[in-house]
Amino acid sequence: MKKKEIFIYTLMMFLLSLATVQVVYGAMTGKSIMQITSIIRHTPKLARVQPTANCSNQPQIADLLKSTDPHLRKLGEYQVVCSSKVTDTVMIFTNMPKDSVVAKQNADVMATQLKEFARYDIKPIVVVEPVTDWGLIDFQEFRGGFYDGWIKDYFDELKAQGLTDEQMGTWVPFPEANLPYWNHQNATPEDYAQVVNIYLRTLKTDFPLAHGSILLNSATYANDDFDWRSGEYISLTPYLTGIQTGLVDSLGIQGFPWSPPATTPGPGVFDAAEYVNPELAIEAAETLGVKNIWLNTGSFSRKYTLDSQNMVIFSADKRKDVLNGIVAEAMKLRDKGYNVSINLFAEDKSATDEATDWSYWHTQTIATSPDAIVFANFAARLNREHIGLSLFDQEH
Repeated sequence: MKKKEIFIYTLMMFLLSLATVQVVYGAMTGKSIMQITSIIRHTPKLARVQPTANCSNQPQIADLLKSTDPHLRKLGEYQVVCSSKVTDTVMIFTNMPKDSVVAKQNADVMATQLKEFARYDIKPIVVVEPVTDWGLIDFQEFRGGFYDGWIKDYFDELKAQGLTDEQMGTWVPFPEANLPYWNHQNATPEDYAQVVNIYLRTLKTDFPLAHGSILLNSATYANDDFDWRSGEYISLTPYLTGIQTGLVDSLGIQGFPWSPPATTPGPGVFDAAEYVNPELAIEAAETLGVKNIWLNTGSFSRKYTLDSQNMVIFSADKRKDVLNGIVAEAMKLRDKGYNVSINLFAEDKSATDEATDWSYWHTQTIATSPDAIVFANFAARLNREHIGLSLFDQEH
């Protein structure tokens, strides 16, 4: 056959096959195959903005995806997104013991985790929440010495397990004491300073070169009022003036954007100058006499995730704007002579009572997540601006 005849024959066979498929598909579904091709043709492609640069100019930390720790495996995913090292500092959480037996058990768990971090040269930020197996710790009871022996047992066991001062990283006891999360209804801001002193003095008995820090929310709330719109941006000095010199070498300030539910009118809180509040951070750092400030913050993709009517969804562009605002405030602190870093809270909490997704991708969607590119550009910008980055996230 000639080429022209072959072409005509092939075209006829293709059209016949298409007609056959149309008949079969129509018989099975009652729809035309042309409807499907129309849907495919008009489905918008997922918008992606290419990252401006790798997250850093350093090579990736090897084999993080093989770690036994879920925080480090997740950090491995960040390196995949960034094609480079992202950070060597990761936040983790722990609580407090209720007796000597639990103190040693908790120390065993923490020792295993810190040794795994040390294997990859990762520095931990250990946030110690005032909670035990039996519930919330009373601040005044802690100040009175009720927990002293058990805290000592805990750090003694970590020492016995062979941990070094460097491997201990930074410890942050009694976080967010100006939020009504904890059992401090009968406590004063001055009590906060004293419980921090007790905990960090005990830490430094065994690990004198370990780092201590404090973390306060930028907005202070009354004990019985936790409407996010009701916070007051007032001086944090009352919480700090009694902290013993030498125990703390950095200040953590926490602030997050906030939106009301979709069915509730209201502006929300999206100005980083408000919820990061560098003026309050500087005053607090001067009170403590420290030059290191870290911001605990983030941007969400979905909020009120357990209620479809009230759920709020943020686009990648909106999240980019939020992160740019945070960087701008961090730069103000840097330009005032402070060593500044940002701890990005980035865990998916959509299935918890918090009902908020702070993550930038889910593991199965790394390659197609526009939010992942937002993160990469954010991390690259921090690197260019000489602002540190640490992360809280973990593999689920």
